[in-house]
Amino acid sequence: MPKYAIPRLLSVILVAGYAPIASAEVPTSIREQSLEAILPGVLDDDDDDDEVDEGPAEGDDTAGADAAETLDRSADDGAAPESTDDGEEDGELDEGAGAEDVAGEEPSLPGRAPAKSKGSKKSKKSKKSKGSRSKSSKKKATAKKSGSGASGTSAKTSKKRPKGAKECDYRTPIYEHEVVKGEHLGAIAGRYGVRRSNIIDLNPGLKKNPNLLRLGQKLRICPEITPHSREQIEHVVQKGENPTAIAKRYGITAEELIGLQKGSLGKRLSANAKSLRAGDSLVVFVDVEAQPEFAPVEESGGVLRASVKLPSDSKHYLVKRPNLAYGTARTIKAIKAAISRYKQRKPKGPRVHVGDISKKGGGPLKPHRSHQKGVDVDIGLVHRGMLAGEKRFVAANPQTLDVARTWALIKAFADTKEVRAVFLDYGVQKTLYEYARRTGVSSDTLDELFQYPRGKGHAHGLIRHWRGHRNHFHVRFRG
Repeated sequence: MPKYAIPRLLSVILVAGYAPIASAEVPTSIREQSLEAILPGVLDDDDDDDEVDEGPAEGDDTAGADAAETLDRSADDGAAPESTDDGEEDGELDEGAGAEDVAGEEPSLPGRAPAKSKGSKKSKKSKKSKGSRSKSSKKKATAKKSGSGASGTSAKTSKKRPKGAKECDYRTPIYEHEVVKGEHLGAIAGRYGVRRSNIIDLNPGLKKNPNLLRLGQKLRICPEITPHSREQIEHVVQKGENPTAIAKRYGITAEELIGLQKGSLGKRLSANAKSLRAGDSLVVFVDVEAQPEFAPVEESGGVLRASVKLPSDSKHYLVKRPNLAYGTARTIKAIKAAISRYKQRKPKGPRVHVGDISKKGGGPLKPHRSHQKGVDVDIGLVHRGMLAGEKRFVAANPQTLDVARTWALIKAFADTKEVRAVFLDYGVQKTLYEYARRTGVSSDTLDELFQYPRGKGHAHGLIRHWRGHRNHFHVRFRG
């Protein structure tokens, strides 16, 4: 054993055993050394540089997002990322996070990258969608526009952007989604990055029974994720494949894949998913072409004309940098409402750690690429023990992450109905998703909120991956 190993170990045990006292009395440098000895890499290197512009990770769902975070939908042409597997696709939590994991910044709201169909073949009955998904027809056909002009098309000519609809706050036109076999409202909402309540508000006929969807039914939607036309293909099952792996390839869940199947195959898989056999022919829908004319207008850049400061004297939350805690009145109200709701559900937890919003008056805020208009905020993950009161953001790790409280905090923000997107590391998503599922959260809600388990390369849900958001989550509000 090295010469100084025993004294160092005793020091760590002392600090850990008397955390409530030590955190107040032990000099910062000694306390940080102890934390590093226990959990290397969990602390930010610098309070003033917790997010650095590194660009998207290979295979991220944000491929095509503009580097300056202004509207550049021409970049989002539906091209798939080069890879959806960067070694972290399964999303396991590491013991600690290196600099590359705790640095990074959020993109423009991403569009949907189409699924790759490697290992599959087009069906002889393959059809392009009339809307977002097509009904079957006897002949192979390209997509056709509906009377409202909202359905997808496979034509490669540029399309004129329709005017934004009043119901969508003029940020996007109304898009029509056509219901196909096996779809439920949560999965449809997740496909467009909206909440089920948003769809119900635009389609009053759903209020009586939102779970009663008809094949071919048209739903009006204000998309937060770029819509894509879709094509039906046939996937022939190979030896060793299972529903989960096949579903992940196409950016859906195993339940959605099984729901698409018809006849005896659908009945067999519904009764027992493990009954899938080599040679079975599965129906799958894949994204074909982006429809950027229905993408929401991105408004990340700009200024904050009427600055409202988030009060820093609260027993419920800690403001990391009060001089950068300015937002719109609507955003500040939503932040306070979310934290209040969270504290009602989890009254005994530590204070919520609030990071940067915007500076007074808004405008560029280094190192962020957004945080200019008072509609973005960074929120720290919730930790247990001696890390619970740490002011700096702490990377997710299995030893200290308080999964129950972190999930409750994110859910509280989502339930304000003011959120456009939440950016969070895919591995942390996995941990929260599995916890929520174990505790009885419905499939509708999971499909509505989470990108996981569809893969980083498939933009889906309110909560989406962006590299560098392993020690906090980024919330983007509506205004």
